[in-house]
Amino acid sequence: MSSVSRSLSKESPSLMGVVNLTTDSFSDGGNLLSGNLVNVSKTLRKVEKLISEGADILDFGAESTRPGFTAIPSQIQIDRLIPVLEEIKDEDIIISVDSRDYKVLHEASKFGMKFVNDVSKNISLKKLKLVKEKELFICTTHQGNLKQKTSNILEDVDNFFKSKEKLYLSKGLSTEKCFFDPGFGYGKTPLENILMMTNISFFKKGKRKILTGTSRKKSFAVFFKDTSKTKLSASLLSGIICALGGSDIIRSHEIRSLREELERLGIYER
Repeated sequence: MSSVSRSLSKESPSLMGVVNLTTDSFSDGGNLLSGNLVNVSKTLRKVEKLISEGADILDFGAESTRPGFTAIPSQIQIDRLIPVLEEIKDEDIIISVDSRDYKVLHEASKFGMKFVNDVSKNISLKKLKLVKEKELFICTTHQGNLKQKTSNILEDVDNFFKSKEKLYLSKGLSTEKCFFDPGFGYGKTPLENILMMTNISFFKKGKRKILTGTSRKKSFAVFFKDTSKTKLSASLLSGIICALGGSDIIRSHEIRSLREELERLGIYER
């Protein structure tokens, strides 16, 4: 996949389409499953749709990490992911896997995964070794704590990113392959989520690359007074604001709509 590095280094943001192979994701859990097993043909149609809409990356998740989620055993995640990844591993698309589980990531790396999207606060050294050996991209997410609030969420997130950058450099990871997610909705108050959304540029220190995921999240639906089931307007508005702030990757459930809006505003090119 020779186009991988080019597509994540362009000036306009890359678009990451969401493919949830879960039963309990907050917006579309169970849509791509038949019982507890993945519906491969239905998932492949979803993949084809996202690619045609303009997705640069496909982010597959077999375990929900929404508030109050239930942990999914490694083998179940693998059983959901691999039949799909095996079908698309040769496609000209970047495959991302959203998992906290080393076994899942290690297995997925054999089937075309190029991007590790790990929302766990402390990424293990085994995972970092895998990222380095396989020359993968990696995204690290900040996890807040509603019970232990800091006085400045922007500084808190920035300091977390600095500590991870230092660790990654010490382990020989390429900064070009490291992305950082402020973690919208992960232990943040509604106000903190809005502050982060409107200050993406604050996190863009040096060559740091930022991934943002505001799509369908409650804080933004409330803020933008979007009462629709899909929260489309809130997802688009928050995505546009993140793009204007300099987000390098925007994770979204609505790739076509977001791409069209960004193109209309002149801040996206395929």
